[in-house]
Amino acid sequence: MESEIWMSFQASRAANATLFLGVIISIWVAARFSSVLVEKDAPVAGRVLASIFALTVLLFGWQATTTILNQWIVHANALAGLGDQASDIAKGFAAQYGGDYATMPHPIGLAFLLSGFLIAFLPLWFSNKK
Repeated sequence: MESEIWMSFQASRAANATLFLGVIISIWVAARFSSVLVEKDAPVAGRVLASIFALTVLLFGWQATTTILNQWIVHANALAGLGDQASDIAKGFAAQYGGDYATMPHPIGLAFLLSGFLIAFLPLWFSNKK
């Protein structure tokens, strides 16, 4: 049973990597939109739209990284459910990552998402353009 849990975990990691790559690309697109709008001196309506887009990128990233974190928790809890039949590695993994489900990203992931949001949002409203 343990090997099936590990195989499921490995399969989910590929999907999670693709999901996180989508988050990175979304942050880049939001920052690029912001850069172009500042460069072109866009009207307020364009800045508001880009701000909404940057916010949705933040929220999408929040949801995606929380989902990725919960994949680790689910598999750790499944390994913990094996009890004494689990290997030492499985017990260590369960001790490190098991527990209650996450409702927000890991603090490092949260810092990444917030910095990406601020990179896209702040230039729209606080530009040094002369």
